[in-house]
Amino acid sequence: MNTQTLNHRILYATALFLAGAFLILTSESYAWSDQRQLSVQIAEYHGFMRDHPKASTQIRENPQLVYDGKFLKSHPEVNHFLKGRPELRQEIARRPGQVFGWNNRNDYRYGRYDRDDRRFGWWRH
Repeated sequence: MNTQTLNHRILYATALFLAGAFLILTSESYAWSDQRQLSVQIAEYHGFMRDHPKASTQIRENPQLVYDGKFLKSHPEVNHFLKGRPELRQEIARRPGQVFGWNNRNDYRYGRYDRDDRRFGWWRH
């Protein structure tokens, strides 16, 4: 094999490698895409539940109701809403804190400020 042919093959292989790397790095990751889709579904769920406060309260108190046939028969609109969103149903049952915002309820590391706490309000004296 002559040197010129070898150089062309190396150049061709390098170009293919770079094109593949570019496509992999610029394509949207499935994990990010799924998380974004789940976030949209959670927002839709909150909008839907504003119109169904009784069902919303019951699901907040017991997230496993999303799989309870008796509950879903008594609330057919909730059943219809969740039927097309199996990932959302699973997220409500497995991680209700993420859906309802309970996950960092007691986490005050980032500046919980009470108006009665004067330690941080020394400039008000």
